[in-house]
Amino acid sequence: DKNVTRPFTVRVTRLICINIPYEETVVKECRVILRRNERSLIGVSVYAPKVYNFVRLQFRLHYKFTTFQPFMIDGEVEICAYLQRPTIDPLFNYVHGITKELFPSMVHPSPHGNKTYTEWTEFKDEYAPKSIPAGDYRMDVRLANQLNVTLFWVQAFGTVRRKGVLGSMLEW
Repeated sequence: DKNVTRPFTVRVTRLICINIPYEETVVKECRVILRRNERSLIGVSVYAPKVYNFVRLQFRLHYKFTTFQPFMIDGEVEICAYLQRPTIDPLFNYVHGITKELFPSMVHPSPHGNKTYTEWTEFKDEYAPKSIPAGDYRMDVRLANQLNVTLFWVQAFGTVRRKGVLGSMLEW
């Protein structure tokens, strides 16, 4: 729902590429540019010299209680098979829709690779579920090949803040 105003704001605060360098890909850029009074700018650039007809996507959202704990969004899908025959699974459709808007040059039918994927994007409030608790979040996203060799693995950290005085006072 793109035209629905959310009762919260989402801000990406940090982006970390995990376990680089990778065996089969080269990460050229992996960062967030924080901008005052604007959404953070997310920059990712990955060179994949090989061609892949099988790419596994693993994703997990974490919410910070005292430490980060898995929260609500958790799954794994083989991207090439999914894009050829999308399922009716609402979680995969939700993640696919967000990924397609965030990284349009990266979401396409197989084969993947033999090119540099570069994307500069913003995470908009409407990408988040309609209702989520305020606090700190971490999203882990990992891409792997058929032999489970990591192609790209990122942790995105962000915060959710309620809008308005009443909403923020109720959280005390």
